[in-house]
Amino acid sequence: MSEKKPKIDLKARLGKKSVTGPTGGPPIPPPVGIPKPPVMGGMGGMGGVSRSAPPPPQHDPSNPYAAVEAHHAPKRAAEPKAIKVEMSEEVVEGQRKAQRRALMIGLILSLFVGFVGFTWGGSSERGKGAKAALEGAKELIKDIEAADKTADELNQVLSKASERLGKNEYPADEVTKLGAINIPFDGGHLTDKGLGRFKKDVATMLINYANAAQKANDQKEKIQNLLANTKGGIQEILAQKADPKVHWAVIVGGTPNGPWASMQPLPAPFLVQSKTKVKDGDKEKDYEWPAEITIGSGKEQEKLKRYKSGDPSSGDPPPFIPVNPQTESMVCPSTTIVRLRAELNEMQEVLKGDNTPGQEKTGFLQLGEQVITLLKKIGQS
Repeated sequence: MSEKKPKIDLKARLGKKSVTGPTGGPPIPPPVGIPKPPVMGGMGGMGGVSRSAPPPPQHDPSNPYAAVEAHHAPKRAAEPKAIKVEMSEEVVEGQRKAQRRALMIGLILSLFVGFVGFTWGGSSERGKGAKAALEGAKELIKDIEAADKTADELNQVLSKASERLGKNEYPADEVTKLGAINIPFDGGHLTDKGLGRFKKDVATMLINYANAAQKANDQKEKIQNLLANTKGGIQEILAQKADPKVHWAVIVGGTPNGPWASMQPLPAPFLVQSKTKVKDGDKEKDYEWPAEITIGSGKEQEKLKRYKSGDPSSGDPPPFIPVNPQTESMVCPSTTIVRLRAELNEMQEVLKGDNTPGQEKTGFLQLGEQVITLLKKIGQS
């Protein structure tokens, strides 16, 4: 009788349980050759799971293929550990210097770019201002040339008026022409011409020119009004040269220191001479000065006889002596004539200037020529 071999318990050796078949038949052993998954121990033999190791995969014990699926499933890669690099102080300081240099270079580049932009923008604005000043200079040349032309016309009209007055003629035509003449230039012509771009001397001369134009226009208005409003008086004064009249008389009186003369305006001027015959009763005789005049009024009224011979201070009242009309303007000048002469002289000074040594003044016409010369230089540059 043969010996019975000892029965080997494969379940105990493999640590696996048999799997019952799906039909309730004999149990199916697990697949051969698949080792039992090792149990992960802790670090250094200690229990627990390592922080860096992933947990073991879980599978269903009743599924005979669970172990195979778990074996072929993709494993989770372990996370790399951080590497700490220790750098010396020299390396750290070098990195700091490099960072500072990079910051400084960036700052310089940004400033340079900003400066270039500012310079380009400033140059563009300066270019626009220079162009505006050039166009303004061209317009001012045209305006000043037109003003000078009108000033020349005004000067000719005033010269003609003075000439006619010298001939004892009232300048009626010239008075009418003066009303239509006005120098077309004032401070408004200097606006929007880029005056701030001009040199100081050019800007100053332009301002003086505008002021001189206004002064010339004002002076012209004075002369025109004077000629128009005092026409009658001027005509009478002018007639004195062609047909003079006596307007004044003197009365000689006595004083402890000797005789003296008193000026007396005549109540009615009389002609110096006349070819017209005057009636004396039924006869005609040559023209004579009046034999007597009446001065004063009311109780103060007196009759004065014209002096003929003897002591001029004798009589009560003493006689009157006619005054030569050619000397009246020296002793008692007409206010109208004096003012007219003064205004005409003032106009000549405004237009033509004054060459008196120590009192030199540049006239409006000369100033206009100087300003045009300077403005043309701006255009040439």
